[in-house]
Amino acid sequence: MTRRVLALAAALAVLLPAAPAYAAVAPGGFVRTTVACPAGKVAIAGGTQVLGEGSHDFRTVLQESSPSGSLWLIALRNNDAAAHSIGLFAVCATAPAGYEVVRRDAVVPAGGFVRTYGLCPSGKVALGGGAQVVGEGTRDFRTVIQETGPDSALGGSLKLWRSAVGNNDTVAHNVGFYAVCANAPTGYEIVRRDLTIAAGGFLRAVAGCPSGKLVFGGGGQIIDSSGANFRTVTQESAPGEATGAGVFLTAMRNNGAASRTLALYAVCGTSSSGYQIVQRSL
Repeated sequence: MTRRVLALAAALAVLLPAAPAYAAVAPGGFVRTTVACPAGKVAIAGGTQVLGEGSHDFRTVLQESSPSGSLWLIALRNNDAAAHSIGLFAVCATAPAGYEVVRRDAVVPAGGFVRTYGLCPSGKVALGGGAQVVGEGTRDFRTVIQETGPDSALGGSLKLWRSAVGNNDTVAHNVGFYAVCANAPTGYEIVRRDLTIAAGGFLRAVAGCPSGKLVFGGGGQIIDSSGANFRTVTQESAPGEATGAGVFLTAMRNNGAASRTLALYAVCGTSSSGYQIVQRSL
């Protein structure tokens, strides 16, 4: 096993140095809150993961994850029989050249599913993105982020952030699909790692940036051009660092009847002014 593989394996357990203590999300519990970037910085990407408990299926559900200026919003449910210590993360930086947040709204019907995207203007790239319920206050909307990650259109000339959202509620919800866009940073590249996720199976793994590069956003998407509802559940999705390189963790369950190819993504670059990963522990 190479040194790089060992480093990525270690990153599965803890992506960032552990804080002295964590508060736990109780069995069956739910949290919807934000991580704040320092003054003068914007949130480029973000996410959440279980911390300090090794690496296995923690049965969490990522319900919402999206940018809001200097904040990153996270909504998460714990469906496990045990409490879990949750870390919330925001990738923060001084607003990069060409920075803007694009939002596309879609109504997700009760019991329904929508896969769509936030599209960056021509010449810009998507550094991060996600989805959240908009215009309905704050509560448990019972949504599920099934897939989220970078993508492109028109032969790669247009960059976007694609998310798939399911609605387990009894009422429809208006969901905003977001892309955090900017001019391509120095050393920009998207790293993709393909894995097979079995029917009824679970994976928790990372996509890693090359040595010396930072991670911005990332995520996981099923590789299939049909656009169907693959019945996946994103359980954790979080940025971090392992031995001098950025990594992005994704934990996903496949509730479908067929095995799928899961692409894990990390959006990488060599520099960004004011870059830091902010961690908030619940």
